[in-house]
Amino acid sequence: MQINPLIFRNYDIRGIVDVDLDPVKVEAIAKAYGTFLRKRKIKQAVIGYDCRLSGPSYHESFIKGLASCGIDLIDLGMVMTQMVYYGQYRFQTNGGVMITASHNPWNYNGFKLAIGFSLTTGPEEVQELKRIVETENFFQSERVGNVTNADIKEDYINDVLKRIEIKKSYRIVMDTHKGTTTLFNPEIARKTGCEVIEINSGVDGSFPAGTPDPTDAKLMESLSKVVLENKADIGLAYDGDGDRIGFVDEKGRVLWNDVAVAIFSKDILERFPNSKIVYNTLCSQVVREVIKANGGTPVMWLTGHAFIKAKIAEVGAAFGGELSGHFFFADNAYGHDDGTYATLRVLEYLSEKNMTLSQLYETFPQFISSPEIKVGCPDGKKKAVIKDLSVKFKKDFSGAEITDENVIPGDDGIRADFEDGMLVIRYSQNGPYITVKFEAKTQDVFEKRRQYIKDILHSYKEVIWDDPLCVNIDFVK
Repeated sequence: MQINPLIFRNYDIRGIVDVDLDPVKVEAIAKAYGTFLRKRKIKQAVIGYDCRLSGPSYHESFIKGLASCGIDLIDLGMVMTQMVYYGQYRFQTNGGVMITASHNPWNYNGFKLAIGFSLTTGPEEVQELKRIVETENFFQSERVGNVTNADIKEDYINDVLKRIEIKKSYRIVMDTHKGTTTLFNPEIARKTGCEVIEINSGVDGSFPAGTPDPTDAKLMESLSKVVLENKADIGLAYDGDGDRIGFVDEKGRVLWNDVAVAIFSKDILERFPNSKIVYNTLCSQVVREVIKANGGTPVMWLTGHAFIKAKIAEVGAAFGGELSGHFFFADNAYGHDDGTYATLRVLEYLSEKNMTLSQLYETFPQFISSPEIKVGCPDGKKKAVIKDLSVKFKKDFSGAEITDENVIPGDDGIRADFEDGMLVIRYSQNGPYITVKFEAKTQDVFEKRRQYIKDILHSYKEVIWDDPLCVNIDFVK
């Protein structure tokens, strides 16, 4: 089948609705996944979808394709991504499909495909699926798989709540941004005894309030205002499918998610001394410093939920996290990214310490830090841009500690660590864009690093400044 090869990314499949994906192509991808499962003697899978407008039709097509391979389906309906992972455990199956494009704009969709409990496809598996689709060498089944509907909402809620003990009531502002989390997270937080003030509630897959992306400074600043107006204890924002989260403290400060990685690392290391903690290359130096200060071993690794989960398993880490807001608890949970569980874990830790979020944050080393910045760059050109830029990077920062593919095999960018912060730039595995993050101890140095990034990005004609995928470009435009 003719299909855009670029939608087969390093760990997910993701493309533009009615351009890269349509019901026929979706059915072919489903047949490829069904063939993939049958090769591994897996004959059952759970399936769910988020609230995107294309979700219902793609869901129908995916079920049709999988069932044609003799795969029995347990249909969870519209759910958060973590509920599909939970469904794997609930029904004891290695197969799992989540139809979502996560934090991408409304006109994108895609698939997270399981290869085991809480584990999703990596580069090799995605390329295997691509080859099956292109050759149409699908498994021929003598029977069509059965489809069973299952409502796991209450089971999931009970499972999450039994792992948490929040010792006080908090006033929470929760921005679900018209995404799928509206259906679940406010209710779950209220069950813990917290007061929840909802903004952008209700479900609308056209995302009229803007793309649900907790790395977007404008979204988070809007949340900050409501936190201050309501004298709330914390503000929480989620992406479209619920596996990612963002935080605002009671003073209205946006705490980028590398700070949250540090918070969770401190929590883990207090109970599991000497543990390994995995984090991605986009994270602030605060993560490394907090892990070391609390007796842990920092393990910096590739960006991407599939890569982080795999590294956690490889090194036996107790926790892992990413700047994007994916958090992986391997101590008292399943080890996959779950924004709902992360919500409750931060509230639990604050209640145990009897501290506010700002008080906890202020115990950490302080950096002036940019948000995660995304600028458009075509899929066919972004790797070459980063490769060329890396040469300049090494020359310009010859005295810095450099992290690239020579340090982390397969790394998709380059990072320079200084005594007073860091600077990192990489191409995305999820879409046609480049990601940037920088920090410093003083405003003067921060501005110099900002100007460096601004100048170097503007030197490439391949960079697109008005792409819908751009986020936080005001910092460098």
